[in-house]
Formats: sequence, structure tokens, C-alpha cells
Amino acid sequence: MPHAKSGGDGGVTVGLKTSEGGTVSQQGRKKELPSDTAKLMPYNENADLPLYTIDQVPEHLCDNRYILTGYRVGYTARMCINSIIALHNETFNIWTHLVGFLAFLVVVVCFFVIVLIPASHQQQHEGNAFSNTSSESKGLTYFLFAAYSFGCLMCMLCSTVFHTLLPHKSRKVYSWAHSLDYFGITFLVVGSFLPFCYFSFACEPFWRWTYLSMISFFGVFGVLGPFFKEWTQQQYARSKILFYVCMVGSGLFPIVHIYLLLPGNVSSSFVEGLLLMMTLYGVGVFVYAFQIPEFFFPGKFDIYLSSHQIWHVFVLAAAFVHFFNTASIYVNFRQMNLSC
Repeated sequence: MPHAKSGGDGGVTVGLKTSEGGTVSQQGRKKELPSDTAKLMPYNENADLPLYTIDQVPEHLCDNRYILTGYRVGYTARMCINSIIALHNETFNIWTHLVGFLAFLVVVVCFFVIVLIPASHQQQHEGNAFSNTSSESKGLTYFLFAAYSFGCLMCMLCSTVFHTLLPHKSRKVYSWAHSLDYFGITFLVVGSFLPFCYFSFACEPFWRWTYLSMISFFGVFGVLGPFFKEWTQQQYARSKILFYVCMVGSGLFPIVHIYLLLPGNVSSSFVEGLLLMMTLYGVGVFVYAFQIPEFFFPGKFDIYLSSHQIWHVFVLAAAFVHFFNTASIYVNFRQMNLSC
């Protein structure tokens, strides 16, 4: 168990018991633990994959103070990979997006093979706003959906990699994986806008490129941000959440616009799908930002149903909803034979 004593400068020194009876000190919890964690006493009996309490881990690994146990610290790459099938406080963060990645891969392949490619060949001679001889080429159609699919897959894959390598003993590896996670989020959000805005505003090129430019502006910051060390520091966590909320929330502008632009019988079902997607993201962010439910029951949701795990499920659900809704926009608008 940790014990505390007053430091000479008025701070608080937290002493952590080790297997040798000594202590590891952290002044105000701002110092990193030594890279050699062999002296720390894990609370479980698995020597290959030791687990620690929140008082035994460096500050960058405990961004949620209501998760008290199940921490991995000082792992090698092999240990990180082996821990994928072990039970700890990141297990379900790994598996929610690993399963999501595999599921998305299957859905994307099926969509291209069963829907997109046959549809593009079937209507390539039609002169409506969605035909391949009109405002959009077959190659561009493939690119837009490929870009969105890539964004979804990269988000799930990058998240899986980050949560797997999070306890790596090298801080450089941790920082690299953390940045990768943020890249994945940006890829997903930017990719989500591409087919939706392009097809929904097929007859409104000014607004099409206005909204695409808007999300590209956010995307530039989302890509450049992780190159700065401040981006991954905990004291800026709420600022980053606000940035991503604004980036996703900017999608409300084209949603409202498309609702006003198209007849109600055409836009209603698509707008409902878009609003459902936004709601799922919004609820997920709320749960994540306010650390629900562990805020009310510290230590009770260390392994199962923590806010981060719930956030992952909402992200996955929102991404699937938006993928199918965007595919529906494309296919149904073509079948309606809309013209500008």
C-alpha cells in the first residue's frame, strides 16, 4: 500500500512499496517511475503479465483516477501482445475495436463487391446527378467510399494498437502509439464527411466544397496536432475533447442544410440516420468526458463497463450507422433518378 509524507518543499511525496521493502518516490505524482519495474510488487500472481494498482503506475498511464486496478506497466512488446488475451483494465478497450476492425473489413468488402461495383456498372450510361457520366466518375465514387472505409478501419486499428502498446516500457513507443490513436480519430471523422457531402450536394457544388473545406480545415489540425508533445499530455485532455467535439459537431451544418435543401420525402430518412450517428457520438463523448459510471463507483468498473469501453462501443455503433446510411444515400439517390 502507498504511504505519504510531507516533502521539504511543501509537496507530497508518495512512497510505493516494492518487493525489496524499499520505496519508489513521486513528488506530487509528477515524476516518472523508473523504467525498471521489476522491483514493484504486482498484486496478481502472474509473473509473465503482472498487474498493478493506480498508485504504482506513472502518471501518463493513469488518465482516469477512478480506475484503481488492472494496470500494466513496463511491458515488453511481446508482453503487450500476449496481454491481448489477458484480463486487465484495457482488455475490452482492445477487443471492442479489434472486433470492430474485422467486422468493418467484412462489411466494406461486401459493400464494394455486392453493391458499389454492380451499381456503378448498371447505371454508368444514365444521365442523372449520380451517374458515372455526369458529375462524378466511377473512379471518384470508388475513391470516396474507399477513403471513408479507410478512415473507419484506421480508427479501429490505430485504437487497437494504442491500447495494446500503452504499457510499453519505452516512453517513445507509448507516445508513438498515442499519436497513432489520434490520427485514427481524425481519419474517421474526415472520411465520414467525404461521401456524405459529395453525394448529398451533387447539385450544389459551392456548398459541397464549402463543407468539404471546413472538415479539411479540422483535419489538418487533427493530423498536425499529435506531432506536438502537448497534444498527448493529460492536462490538455479536455481541450482535445472539445476540439474533436467541434470537429464532429460541424457535421450538423450540412445535415441541417440537406434537410432544408431536399424534399422531405427524400431527405427525412437520411437525416434521421445522420442525427442518430451524431447522437451516438454525442452520448459516447458525454460518458467518456464525465467518466461515467466509474466516477460514482471508483474501483467497481476497472475491468468491465468503464467509460472508455462504453465510448468505444458508441464510436463503433456510430461508424456502422453512418456507413450504412451513406451507402443508402448513394444507392437510393441513384434509383430516384434525380437530376440537377
